[in-house]
Amino acid sequence: MDMRDTDFFKELLSMFKLEAAEHVQTIFSGLQQLNQADASDRYMGITETIHRAAHSLKGAARTIGLSDVEPICQSLETFFGVMKRQKIQLPPDLKELVNRAVDGLKTVLASVNDEGKTYSDKTELIRVIDEINSRIPEINKQ
Repeated sequence: MDMRDTDFFKELLSMFKLEAAEHVQTIFSGLQQLNQADASDRYMGITETIHRAAHSLKGAARTIGLSDVEPICQSLETFFGVMKRQKIQLPPDLKELVNRAVDGLKTVLASVNDEGKTYSDKTELIRVIDEINSRIPEINKQ
């Protein structure tokens, strides 16, 4: 990779980090709003916004080749997609797990270096996301 390519990637990465921070903030804010909303159109609108933020973050990670970040976003997108399609509320026992997953995603994003590599330990985050995803069939039955 010549210097122009490296500079271009760093510029893309810088833009990605700004966009990622906005998407994570949208998800966090949405999760807080879900705690205060009932099963109304407002609740479904918030769920749509959270789903869209996870989807956009996944796409942005894919675009610049952040293979550590993309599957995390995909898992969250899948979960929020189920909530949106099934028009269900976030089960109380999953609220903490989802918040931990988003917080873990934020940590992973903060660890991305100038070459697009992450250095945070993703073991706990993957465990939390696996637990969330294991609940999707149960949620689909509601």
